[in-house]
Amino acid sequence: MSDNAGTANAVFDAWEKRDFDAVVENMSDSVVLRDLSRGEVINGRDGARAFYASWATACPDSTAGHQIVAASGDGVAVEGVWKGTNTGPFGPFGPTGRTVSMPWINNIRFNGDGQIVSVSALYDQMTILSQLGHVTVPSS
Repeated sequence: MSDNAGTANAVFDAWEKRDFDAVVENMSDSVVLRDLSRGEVINGRDGARAFYASWATACPDSTAGHQIVAASGDGVAVEGVWKGTNTGPFGPFGPTGRTVSMPWINNIRFNGDGQIVSVSALYDQMTILSQLGHVTVPSS
């Protein structure tokens, strides 16, 4: 039997080390990553690798602050608070030098062989864009 929680934890341990090959080594070739905050679907290991690497590119000093919050059967929920300083490109935006702190969650599904077959990533996009100065949040 596979240790799905251990595998999910290893994904983010590898991310903290910036070892993006290790991030995707337990993903199936046809893994599907759903970036729910941006409404995007990313297919395959190369796409998943680029997704996870982009967060470290945007904030090279960032940490994911991950923890396993639930694991049952073929699913594992991982959450954390991503923190760092924006010194690299963040999507279409240039670096701002500002710090960010944003909660996130990944719901990860596994097949019977212990490979990751899907990831649903959810984070507060408004928080990060406002912290970086790309949008202004209206005051109440």
